[in-house]
Amino acid sequence: MKTIAGTISLSVSFTLFIYLFGLKMEHSVKYDSGFFFLPKILLILSLIFFRQDYKREKNIWS
Repeated sequence: MKTIAGTISLSVSFTLFIYLFGLKMEHSVKYDSGFFFLPKILLILSLIFFRQDYKREKNIWS
C-alpha cells in the first residue's frame, strides 16, 4: 500500500513541478514561487513511503 501511495505522490509531485515550471517560463500572472511548497512536500512523502516499504521488504526476506 505504501508503494502505491509513494508512486501516486511522486507522479503528482513531478506533474506539479512541470506545470509550475511552465507557468514560470511563460511569465504568467498565475505563477507564485510559494506554489513549489506542495510538490516538495509530496516528493518528501514519496521518498519516506518508498524507504519504509524497502525496509519492510528487506526484513521479510532476511
